[in-house]
Amino acid sequence: MTVLVIAIALALPTALYLVVASLQQLAGGLDAGNRLTLYLRQDADPKAIDGLLAQLREHAGVSAVQFISAEQGLAEFKASSGFGDALDLLDRNPLPPVAVVTARDQPGAAALTALADEFAKLPPVDEVQVDTQWVARVNAIAAIGRQAALALAAVLALGVLLIVGNTIRLAIENCREEILVVKLVGGTDAFARRPFLYMGFWYGLGGGILSWIMVAAGRWWLHYPVDRLAALYQSQWSLARLGLVELLVLAVAAGALGAAGARLAAGRQMRAIEP
Repeated sequence: MTVLVIAIALALPTALYLVVASLQQLAGGLDAGNRLTLYLRQDADPKAIDGLLAQLREHAGVSAVQFISAEQGLAEFKASSGFGDALDLLDRNPLPPVAVVTARDQPGAAALTALADEFAKLPPVDEVQVDTQWVARVNAIAAIGRQAALALAAVLALGVLLIVGNTIRLAIENCREEILVVKLVGGTDAFARRPFLYMGFWYGLGGGILSWIMVAAGRWWLHYPVDRLAALYQSQWSLARLGLVELLVLAVAAGALGAAGARLAAGRQMRAIEP
């Protein structure tokens, strides 16, 4: 029962860590955080467009430029929107030429806005769109989740100490007579305390491993619904995984908490048991 309680206490911050890692993975895979969309004038001269593209590719803050002509944009919109027949009734193509600019590295919102202001002044450009707010919101939510996970982990770590400490106290009381005999024959408190430290360590280690299994099982249970949801948005995003590194960290940390809780409880109890 003690191992199960420890596992549940450790599974909560571990699951929250997994959610935060998934959000960070989502934010890191978004290209919108360093991308600008330049809408060109519909009456722009092809030579002016070629000159603009060359100027953009030579810019120090630009890593890639993708040009989408008005005809290509209309064809893609027909294929994705399902309004192909209705669009064929239009007298002219309503879509403008577009240049999608990918900034070098991750410049940040301020630097990206500065690039947008600079590119908006170029002659063939009609409008520049920068959509970084939703990426910033995902990062902000991930930061809040990270802080919440740390706070929850600290509170539940204290809970693990108390759980193990209470279990060790009961175990020592049940072995009071044996401890008295050990002390009568010259055994020290450290000698009598050692088995209970091992007990606390194994309680913590077992709880840590079981919590990893619980979170991994929950992740497996949610894996297929999340993948189906991501597929609806044409995304390859999926929930982050708990690997062997996380298992090792969780097991070692839980074992250390168990040993620490046992040490605190056993030290006080041993001093109270005297022949």
